Amino acid sequence: MSYRIYALILLFLSTTVQLSAQTLEAAKAMYKDGKYAEAKETFYQNLKKRTSDATLNHWYGVCLYMTGEKEKAIPYLEKAAQKKVQDAYLYLGNIYYDVYRFDEAAIQYEKYLESIRKNKGDTSVAVKYIEKAERAAGMLKRTEAVVIIDSMIVNKTDFLRNYKLSSESGELLYWSDIFKNSKETSDGTVYKNQRADKVIYSHPDKSGLYRLKERAKMDDGNWSEEMDISSINSDSSNNTYPFLMNDGLTLYYASDNDSLSIGNYDIFVTRKNLNTGSYLSSENVGMPFNSPFNDYMMAIDELNEVGWFASDRYQPAGKLIIYLFIPSEERQMYDDLQPASIIPYAKIKNIAATWREGADYSSLLSRIYKITHEKKEEPKADFIFIVKPGLIYTNLSQFKSPEAKALFKKGTDAEKEIEKTKASLVDLREKYRIAKKRTDISTQILKLEEYIKTLYPQPNNYLNLSRAAEAGILSKQKK
Repeated sequence: MSYRIYALILLFLSTTVQLSAQTLEAAKAMYKDGKYAEAKETFYQNLKKRTSDATLNHWYGVCLYMTGEKEKAIPYLEKAAQKKVQDAYLYLGNIYYDVYRFDEAAIQYEKYLESIRKNKGDTSVAVKYIEKAERAAGMLKRTEAVVIIDSMIVNKTDFLRNYKLSSESGELLYWSDIFKNSKETSDGTVYKNQRADKVIYSHPDKSGLYRLKERAKMDDGNWSEEMDISSINSDSSNNTYPFLMNDGLTLYYASDNDSLSIGNYDIFVTRKNLNTGSYLSSENVGMPFNSPFNDYMMAIDELNEVGWFASDRYQPAGKLIIYLFIPSEERQMYDDLQPASIIPYAKIKNIAATWREGADYSSLLSRIYKITHEKKEEPKADFIFIVKPGLIYTNLSQFKSPEAKALFKKGTDAEKEIEKTKASLVDLREKYRIAKKRTDISTQILKLEEYIKTLYPQPNNYLNLSRAAEAGILSKQKK
């Protein structure tokens, strides 16, 4: 080998090592800046060469965790934890917690606590993690055997419109629906009772915390001054998403109370003391209603004997899943199952698995869907379509833009397809209930459930595009 070739090889190897080092340094910098997706591949390539490197295993595991591949991160974080990388205990605990392995989560949090102690750091956060894991582990064992009859994935921004309650149950609204002339704004929700003479709502106070308030309708038709529900708003948590039962005493709401919840927002229930007018101590409604994620907006329609609640568990950003369930006066639990066998029920992994043997929910679902249809109908109008504030269309002939009209029809067709698919699911679930051979029916149900998930965003998307197209034409005509 000539000297020149040898020198070129050495130069190439030296440059490669240098570039590799620079790449790893760049990945470290991106990691520190929270750019986990950008740093992930570099850590992985380096890890293939140094599989036992605790730090690389930790960095790569954290990148997987932060980019949504949590369970894939477990073996890498476990290697890091074996080498006593402090934060690996925390991330492992978080992953176990999110998949309902609460006892294992508590063990990792204990190791995290002990490591902090050895380094003489602040242990208060670790203690809270341990308490939450132990609270969730106890709650898992007491998971309620509730019948979930349906679910739907919806947009978070306007999820309330999917709650189809009978008029006897009151009405769920947004702040702007009630207080249209208020100078204040709020993202909070409002419950208005059946008689429309009382509202309970959430509204931020001066500190920015959402608090529960109430107002009553006065003789002149205006709302009274805002009254704070002080017996609930006594801590430093956000309290929101209220719903009052027909008895006027039982109140459901959501709170991120750190000492009582297992997720971010959990659903709580309380009752008013008639003697004092204040509400009693709140109770966490437990699993499966609550989870390690955000759960809220519990509403009970006593006339139709169905309940509703929303959750962002395992949902992408901007989406929620709404569950319909059958309320029960007597709480039943899975006393004959071990915690590991209860997890699928607590997660609501398969709603059909919650159904009672021989029970028929088709008529109940049909009744709920009928309410949906009746609420959409408006007298003397084919539809109600708000093009912009102050401009409402009620029939197709009003459209000025052919493109807007076509998009609107696509949106309404998508809504019809959703209702048609829901009806097919009701029929298939009934067939599944009475069938001896269920495999083919189960496959059909799963396919339709996946299909309907793709349908749910379509009506809003098409209607928003229609609005934009029509508004564009109207703007040009003005000019």
